[in-house]
Amino acid sequence: MLFGAMSGDWYGDNPRYVFEWVLANRPGIEPLWITKSSVVARRLRSEGKPVALAFSLAGLVALARAEKAVFSDGLMDLAMDPVLVPNSLSLIALRHGRSVKRVRFARLGHKISEGETRAKRKEGSLTRVVISTSEFVSDIQEECLQIGREKHVVTGYPRNDVLMSVPRAHVCQWNLFLGEMTPAKTVLYAPTWRHGRNPTRFFPFDDVDISALHEFCERRQCLILLRPHRGDLVYPEVRAFFDELTGSPWIRLATHVEFHDVNSFLPFVDGLVCDYSALYHDFLLLDRPLIFVPYDYEEFAMTNGFLYDYFEWLPGSAVSTFADFLLELTRIGNGSDAHSEARRLLRDRIHTYQDASSTERVAELL
Repeated sequence: MLFGAMSGDWYGDNPRYVFEWVLANRPGIEPLWITKSSVVARRLRSEGKPVALAFSLAGLVALARAEKAVFSDGLMDLAMDPVLVPNSLSLIALRHGRSVKRVRFARLGHKISEGETRAKRKEGSLTRVVISTSEFVSDIQEECLQIGREKHVVTGYPRNDVLMSVPRAHVCQWNLFLGEMTPAKTVLYAPTWRHGRNPTRFFPFDDVDISALHEFCERRQCLILLRPHRGDLVYPEVRAFFDELTGSPWIRLATHVEFHDVNSFLPFVDGLVCDYSALYHDFLLLDRPLIFVPYDYEEFAMTNGFLYDYFEWLPGSAVSTFADFLLELTRIGNGSDAHSEARRLLRDRIHTYQDASSTERVAELL
């Protein structure tokens, strides 16, 4: 059984947790992780985990012979090109997450290309089952995937098990990252990807003052972690802005380089800054404050659109000025929380299961 995730570039997301569970608990299944990254391959080999490079002879043979495969994002998780995926392969889609934004076939304005459409249609025809976190999520997910509503099964996401029951290895990894720092509060800033249309803007406020932000963080002992989408790091202006932001030790990068898997450190985060990302759906399970920065809401509503009413169900404050942003950070620091009921209402709509057993439920589908 093949496993892959994140376009073959990283080791993480839902397939990782099921892969490791199968290795530990299902001796009758022979799992193999497929990757395009030699770094990932070396790491997994050093840990004694079965892995093959997608472009290697071993990887190509495994792809040709496999009966089943587990993936998150798409066929590129498993192969160098979607055309290489045999039509006999039975797919189990664990998905990257379902956010409020319309994607794939549900987009309103910015349509996917003909080549991507062919690949996604092939993916859908080979998919036997796709997991979701609730019947509501299954409904909106089908709008995006268009593979047949009957294929959607509510299990919860395996990656969220570690939010409910934190592994000791994740605690050690977090402590190693912090070093000697002992922040009073930790806030993660992790907006969604704009699908390559333009770079995502961090702190997109007319009144933004980086020096004031540095001073605030130092005075309040507030650690801000920046996690851009890996697709945004190709922009020189984004990297230059991050260089300026991280001039303070209280603002640090937490990219896929520092943490392959965002859920591995999410339990140590006191507040989340986001916009339309699926991450805030995961974060609802922790019942902690959220700050929203929907600076391009009108544009996003036309290009992607939304799967449910964004503002009606918003489980936190939406800010449009730097002054308001600092005010919300102050409230997190003070323990002031005016949105707990809104969070719980959306949490219960998104997550049928709120436990640490999603991996086992998914394993039953294998």
